[in-house]
Amino acid sequence: MGSPVDELCLVCHERDDGKVKWLKCLKCKLGGHSTCMRMTGLKSNASEVNWVCDPCALVIKSEVHLREEINVMTDGVTLAVEEAVSAQSGQVEKDGMNWAEVVSRCRKRKRTQKNKNLLIIKAKGSKKAVDMKKEVEELLSDVQIMDSKFTNKGNIVINLESEEKRNAAQNKLHEVGNLIASNGKRWDPKIMVCNVARNEDKESLIEEIIVRNNLESIDGVINKIKIVSERPAAGGTVHYVLKCDPEVRARIHGMNDKLKLKWGVHQVYDHYFPLLCYHCLIFGHKSDSCQCKVKGHAPHCYKCAGQHEGRSCQSDVRKCFNCAASKRQSEHSVSSLSCPIFTSEVNRIRLNTNHGF
Repeated sequence: MGSPVDELCLVCHERDDGKVKWLKCLKCKLGGHSTCMRMTGLKSNASEVNWVCDPCALVIKSEVHLREEINVMTDGVTLAVEEAVSAQSGQVEKDGMNWAEVVSRCRKRKRTQKNKNLLIIKAKGSKKAVDMKKEVEELLSDVQIMDSKFTNKGNIVINLESEEKRNAAQNKLHEVGNLIASNGKRWDPKIMVCNVARNEDKESLIEEIIVRNNLESIDGVINKIKIVSERPAAGGTVHYVLKCDPEVRARIHGMNDKLKLKWGVHQVYDHYFPLLCYHCLIFGHKSDSCQCKVKGHAPHCYKCAGQHEGRSCQSDVRKCFNCAASKRQSEHSVSSLSCPIFTSEVNRIRLNTNHGF
């Protein structure tokens, strides 16, 4: 077995679970799932596949200048890679990406385009999803539905050809009365109120924000702001992270992103810190629900990428576990602003947040 970094797929960053074929570069020993690499037509077993990743293939080409050596070394498997890369060769040479990163980027672009005209449909009463799907298909028989699927909550998600057809379908379903159609809710914004005095009463902080900043005109505003977390700051002050309604965020933005409190005026910033598991160091879930932790896998340090908990790390070395798995420059921590994977997660949150302005 290789090191924990070697066992991560270059595309999905998941470990080899033995369920699908695994490709491993003969030169750098990194690899990934054959399905992630879009090389599902391989007939041999994972242990028998000889494969060289694109960066290593380019190195071999530059050193030997013989295309035959690559073909012999990979037993013809590299031809599938070369044919697939040919469409993106300019992008690979320009950006210095490997094939896994090209596939990942193309999938993200395709997923973004596919999800642009989604419509989420649910029934007001108790109705089976299959019956609801039949009713939707009958009502929208004159509208071309690109694809549809069921959700875990018993709703239906349909993808339409254009935004105009999505809006028309939404209006038509609203006329029926027993179906609710929505475009898919974006996330409510989070803001950070900086350097609040510790003697500020936390229990009445929300009420004080509303009163001192004239937010009473917003309907139900007391239920549209809540404290998510607090962080100690310089000078004995506290940074408060609040989750608010888009309308509230727009109103604060109109006040030059400043809030009045009892002890002064405080700067407000948008807060986009992504959810990070401090056990497996993968974004999108907490360590309480980490499957790697349930299966007994050792934790990884978010400071030095070692196999121990980050809070007990004594090393002065900084190494990003996620960047090392993707063959990127990794002399930084997992949540560093210089980490491209961390900043991409921040941008994803920012783009999917409804700021209200």
